[in-house]
Parts: sequence; structure tokens; C-alpha cells
Amino acid sequence: MGIPDRIILTLYTFLMAVVAVLVVLCSLGVIGQTAITAFFATIPGNWEYAVGGIIILLVSIRLLIAGIGATGMTSLTISSADSGKVSVGKSAIEDYVAEIAKEVYGVYGVKVEAKMGEEHISIRINASIEPGINIPETTDEIKYNVRDTIKKVLGMEIKDIDLFFKQIKAKG
Repeated sequence: MGIPDRIILTLYTFLMAVVAVLVVLCSLGVIGQTAITAFFATIPGNWEYAVGGIIILLVSIRLLIAGIGATGMTSLTISSADSGKVSVGKSAIEDYVAEIAKEVYGVYGVKVEAKMGEEHISIRINASIEPGINIPETTDEIKYNVRDTIKKVLGMEIKDIDLFFKQIKAKG
């Protein structure tokens, strides 16, 4: 979960804590029924409450999507035996693939996203490339190096390698 999602989650949690406190105070009779009725009577025709409701709905949907995305595999089990299992974290694989891609001449600013299945890995590489570098040859070299190295190191096949060059610009 990224930093913006964590900030949203923190604010949302605070809002839900305020609502929970209000429910407890109402149930204990600290806040009277007339105050609650008076508050709810101000809602119809007041667009500010509609905007607040829409914002809370959108935040809820965003957190739900972030939560579903966070349930993906975060590690890959390489071997499992009676003596234990060996796993490699998703971030370790992403960092390693980034280092492999950076070794290719003219490629810099590499960021990698890995999606892991039970028997394979899919990789998306976002990078920048210097002007004058042959992109098809460089792409083939990156793909070969990544596939070959990951096969040797992890013993796993890479299903897909997608490359996206975000800039063609001199490094620096």
C-alpha cells in the first residue's frame, strides 16, 4: 500500500473513530434524541452533506480496491522440503530485475513491478533510455538478461516481460 493510501486510511480510520464515539455517546444518553433529530433534519437540501457522503463513498471504494490489490502474492516459494522452505520476497525480485536491467548500456531510471503466480512471474519494467540507443535491440537484451538470470537464480520461468520507456533523454 502506497503513502497516499496510508494517509487516506489514517483519515478514514479517524473519521470512523469519531462516528463510533458519537454512537456510544448516543446509546448512553449523553447526546439526546432531540439533538440527533435536529441534526438529521438539517441534512435534506444541504449539498455539503451530499459532497461529504460522496467523498466518504469514494474513499471507501479506493480502500477496498487497495485492499484487494494487497492480497496478491508477496513472496515466491522456490523450494519446500521437510527441513523447511525457501521463499523470495516480491520486492527482492523487483529490485534484482531492476539491477539486471540497469546493467544494459543506455538504460537508467529503472522501476520494476512483478506479478507472481504459482509457477511463473510476470514483469513490467519502466525505464528511461538515452538517445541514439537502438530500442528493439536494447529491449531484446534486457528481456534475455532478465529471463536468463532469473531462471539461473530462482529456477523460475518468466511468463511476460513488458518494457515501457518513459523518456528518451540523456542521463543526468
